[in-house]
Amino acid sequence: MGLRSIKEIFVVGYGPSSSHTMGPYKASADILKKYPNADFIEVTLYGSLALTGKGHLTDYIIDLALKNVKHKIVFNKRKQMEHPNFMSFKITIGEETFVENAISIGGGSVITKDNVNTFNSKPTYPHSSMKEIKKYIETKDISFYEYVTQFENQDIHAYFENVLKVMDEAVQRGLNTTGYLPGKLKVERKAKNMYDNMEHTSLGINDVAMNVAVHSFAVSEENAAGGIIVTAPTCGSAGVIPGCIQYLRMKHVTDENIIRGLMVAGLFGILCKTNASVSGAECGCQAEIGVACSMAAAMIAFCFGKKSEEIIQAAEIALEHSLGLTCDPVEGYVQIPCIERCALFAIKAINAVKLAIIIPNTTVHVSYDDSVSTMYQTGLDMNKAYKETSRGGLAKILKN
Repeated sequence: MGLRSIKEIFVVGYGPSSSHTMGPYKASADILKKYPNADFIEVTLYGSLALTGKGHLTDYIIDLALKNVKHKIVFNKRKQMEHPNFMSFKITIGEETFVENAISIGGGSVITKDNVNTFNSKPTYPHSSMKEIKKYIETKDISFYEYVTQFENQDIHAYFENVLKVMDEAVQRGLNTTGYLPGKLKVERKAKNMYDNMEHTSLGINDVAMNVAVHSFAVSEENAAGGIIVTAPTCGSAGVIPGCIQYLRMKHVTDENIIRGLMVAGLFGILCKTNASVSGAECGCQAEIGVACSMAAAMIAFCFGKKSEEIIQAAEIALEHSLGLTCDPVEGYVQIPCIERCALFAIKAINAVKLAIIIPNTTVHVSYDDSVSTMYQTGLDMNKAYKETSRGGLAKILKN
């Protein structure tokens, strides 16, 4: 089958949710392109889109995309469709009516009847598993980064220069903004105060965990506020990698090496998206924050010059020990527990790398492919209440 481009993992757009804002915006915009003379459009949201769409600003983003045409948004919370992020468009032109369906699969990607064949038939990479990729790079004696540049378009480096730039800009906005995040939870933005107070703590301004957490908070709060961020692999998990980038900079890793590390992270992310999922609505938060943690571990290990086996092991440890993580956003907002979770799993990614380095290089019992498959099966088995519905976990306990 092959893997699609890693650009699909790192997408620049508005938060707070790649599947609930970026995806619906893209689907709505595509409908307008296909039906430019539409008189009226009725958009019906199902599953997780209906249950958490208000908190995720799904209605807001669809209103924005369809602002030049009369439209109506319906939240159908009862009917179950083939995918938890299913949406249907009923387009009226004169006396004619047309129906188009779309599925938001996470990371801002949308599948429709028009693109499903192209989506599945034109892979960027010839391999579809880490086992195949590892065999190939060992045979060719190349790195993961060289593997990526061999198959991606020539603009891939420039693309990731922009990815790093947008991440850095999101960090700076987050570190310089105070106030409250949107919604009735009245969550106060903390990143600026955390940053300002670091030097006054007993740990000091150079503490690694504190720096990582503050930078993760900054991006996560920007995402929750609907700001421009980069999916990594989703909006809800967008704070993990920027936090780890701060760690790399504290270790004097150059931006050029970080850019290369981001590409390696994208390779691990697209493996998960292709063979499992990066959608919290489909597989719980293990598919978002767990994959982000795995990607970050791969990035760090690569930037530290580790061998392919150590990079894979670090990524596998990070993913394996995120299995079963539920997605339970309180009131549907990407705030609690999402913001703190990004910070914690950024630190976890660093520890996964350290563990991979000190573990003796003996027989590996759990491969990266095994963890990806397990993550997907765990997601399928998970109770629906814990898959971005705000009907279980913290969302249920703290429901107003």
